[in-house]
Amino acid sequence: MKTVNKITGLLVLLLFFLTACEKDISSYNNDPRVYFFERNTDLTQSRITFRSFSFLKLPAEVTKDTFLIRVKIMGDAAPYDRVVRGQAIADSTTATAGEHYDFIDGIIPADSITGYLPVVLYRTADIADSSVTLNLSIAPTKDFKPGVTEEDVFTLTWSDNVVKPSNWDGFISLSAYFGTYSTVKYRFIIATTGIEQFPLQQSGRVPPKDGEFTAAAMTDIKAMLKDALKTYNDSHDPDLTDEFGQLVSFP
Repeated sequence: MKTVNKITGLLVLLLFFLTACEKDISSYNNDPRVYFFERNTDLTQSRITFRSFSFLKLPAEVTKDTFLIRVKIMGDAAPYDRVVRGQAIADSTTATAGEHYDFIDGIIPADSITGYLPVVLYRTADIADSSVTLNLSIAPTKDFKPGVTEEDVFTLTWSDNVVKPSNWDGFISLSAYFGTYSTVKYRFIIATTGIEQFPLQQSGRVPPKDGEFTAAAMTDIKAMLKDALKTYNDSHDPDLTDEFGQLVSFP
């Protein structure tokens, strides 16, 4: 009899846990969430929380552009498109809504777990010699709530001036080829190469992804820049000097 009672008790306990799990799963599926999912292309797919953008290379008649931030859902895909949208965080945001930027609806496509949150950036007169910053988070919509707390904040900085690339400093960075950053140096790099962004090949990936610069390519670019700088300095007095009063140089 005791054995029967024990078995009955275990069955009741198992039923309880199964019911609780069903409720949790049902609750989770009925409460879809979304979070920022910008990632580096390195082997660890490390998280990116900051992006910069410059209008510098776009034709003068271009007065706005739409920046796309990758996002990912928590839960299952749905058989229909769903709306995702951003909202500003007042702290440290220097950009003004309606003047420097606007949020528009983004879409998580049907049967997908990823999509893009768009932010319209405007080319205004005041960013010709400065930059503005927008800190943003996921806004609640009819389809989603904010998801992972650690990935609910993203920062955008943009300008019509040069903006320091996000990969200038760090473990695998542009500083190894270009040295210390300055606006004057970066303008010289863009003017000489016609290139504004230099995504670097990540360690361990062979071959590099399309658009990535290998170490050999970056070494060639550095040599080109050093030759161009010598040519410039030979024909100008004084030599090229940055905004900090330091002579521009390359390692």
